[in-house]
Amino acid sequence: MEQEKLFEAIESIRRDKHDPWRYILFTFLNGIAQGLGMALGLTVVLGIVIWLLTLILSHMINFPVVGYYVGELMKIIDTYIKQGAKVR
Repeated sequence: MEQEKLFEAIESIRRDKHDPWRYILFTFLNGIAQGLGMALGLTVVLGIVIWLLTLILSHMINFPVVGYYVGELMKIIDTYIKQGAKVR
């Protein structure tokens, strides 16, 4: 009973009941806004995470064992880039 009253109230409030293009337009704009918000939010969060990881890794490079392996990996990457290795 209450649920039916709620549905009737929502139907009476809807302005786009007789104009489906208005409903489609606002739904489309809502989707664009949500997608843009997610993209910007994810960019900010991932930027902060990557920044924190670089801070942590920069301190780990001074650690003798890990720093050695990171240094060797950097040398391998540099030689790979300088040789201009072809992608298969």
